[in-house]
Parts: sequence; structure tokens; C-alpha cells
Amino acid sequence: MLFSLLGLLGCEPRTQNPEQAGVSQPLAYPMLLIGQASLDVRDDEQSLISIPGASSLNLVERVVLDSRGDLFHVTRATPVAGQPSPLWSMGTQARNYTVILARQTRPSWAQVQRLVLDQLSAPNSIWVGSTQAAARVKALSGVTELIAASRQSWNWSTPGHQSEPANTEPPR
Repeated sequence: MLFSLLGLLGCEPRTQNPEQAGVSQPLAYPMLLIGQASLDVRDDEQSLISIPGASSLNLVERVVLDSRGDLFHVTRATPVAGQPSPLWSMGTQARNYTVILARQTRPSWAQVQRLVLDQLSAPNSIWVGSTQAAARVKALSGVTELIAASRQSWNWSTPGHQSEPANTEPPR
């Protein structure tokens, strides 16, 4: 009865956190997280659902582009139940999430480029105002090439740098 009354007042009972980490839709990896003025490649499901506690990554502010060219909107990312607070590890330990995705209409290559170019021109982007970065994106010919180049996207503003597929991480 109490929960019924709380609903009338605009309060809802707290929902349980999920018991298992995972992704709600099958994805083709590697995939690209687009949003928050950045591009981040993930090679497998574990690297998508496991996020360092001190990270500023907010999955709900991202879209997912998988290597087939399918686009997904992240509708919810919920920490798995029973994990310690990030404060206990000072943010050094990863937290696992259940990620709920909504499939979007498959974008054309021009629409994918526009999504990426929007991140490049975001006011808090590392590429803001970089004609080199925009030219690099416009020179790419498909999703596979975009994902490979995005592994070194922090170098796109460096004149003369050619982004090559490599398994490297951005500087920390």
C-alpha cells in the first residue's frame, strides 16, 4: 500500500540493479562509441561493459556503431548489483554494467560521417577547429576504416599524421 501511495506522489520504489553484466543486443566487434566529444573503440563485450570507476565515460550519452554498420542508442547503463562503490578503490577498479541498446535505422555512410564530424566540432572536443581531423574523416570510405582509424583519433589533428590501424591505446 505504501508503494502505491508513493506512486501517487511522484515517487517510485527503487528498482533492483541487475545481477549480471551484458549487452541487450548482439553487436559485431570491434565497435565504436560515439559521443561526449570523443570516439572510443571497443574490441569485445567485456571492454564495453567494464568501465573504470574514475572514468567520465557516460554510456547513455553515446551511440554505438558496430562493425556491420548497425547503429544503436544506449537507453540505459546500470551497474551490476553487489559491486563495491568506486570510492572504496579511489576509482581504480572497473565496474560492470548491464547496457540496454535500442537499434536505430541503419545509417548511410554520409550519416555516419556526420555523426563523427559533429563530435569533432563539439566545443569540448580535442579536435575543435581542426580542419585536418575533419579531412581525415571525410577521406575514410567505410565503417571498418573509420573504426580502425579511430584507434588513434587523438592524433587526427597532428599535421601529416596518417592514422593506421593499430592496437594502441590513447595516452593517459
